Amino acid sequence: MATLEEIEERRSARKALADKARLEQETRDMEAIDALEVEANESLHTMTANGYKAGVPVKVAFRPPSAVEYKRYCDGISRSEKSPVDRRKVQEQLAHVCWVYPAKDTPDRAAVLEAFPGVLISLAIEVAKVAEMAAESEGKG
Repeated sequence: MATLEEIEERRSARKALADKARLEQETRDMEAIDALEVEANESLHTMTANGYKAGVPVKVAFRPPSAVEYKRYCDGISRSEKSPVDRRKVQEQLAHVCWVYPAKDTPDRAAVLEAFPGVLISLAIEVAKVAEMAAESEGKG
């Protein structure tokens, strides 16, 4: 039977390998996002996954919604006030429309959706925040 120290060493070694692989994946993701920004001549917003699964992007990039897209989202949220299912569908629609990287209908996007099933809701929240103006905290002296 292994000692606690031996087990912790094995776990530490696995974590170091996973951390290295995650960093390599994040670098690939940022290279792709940078190329998209250069191509479109506009900055994209990004989100980073909390976890890591080998071969799955850890960064997603999105653009702000247009005024029409945001209005459709707000109208949908208002109509779905009493239906959590309808509200989720409206949020997912906004996320799909604004999600740029990984590209639509690619194995990478499918892998992100499989590995991080909450990504659409998180993405919709962040897209809406980008469309809205945030209040700034003022220091009181």
